[in-house]
Amino acid sequence: MTTSLDPAARRARQKRTITILAVALIVGGITVMLALGRLPLPLRLLVGLGDVIAGGVLLVLVRQKFQ
Repeated sequence: MTTSLDPAARRARQKRTITILAVALIVGGITVMLALGRLPLPLRLLVGLGDVIAGGVLLVLVRQKFQ
């Protein structure tokens, strides 16, 4: 079942989805860095900072593409 949305509604939905994903990645990365004590510190920092950087890249994408 496909529905044809007008381009403005489709872009708004994409913007909202990418923003939610970016925030989830940043929060998840910070949680990994601070809350997971069973992982060694270098691995926690690597995984956590990777998630935070990926979330930041998505936020930059949203800002540049959906002005």
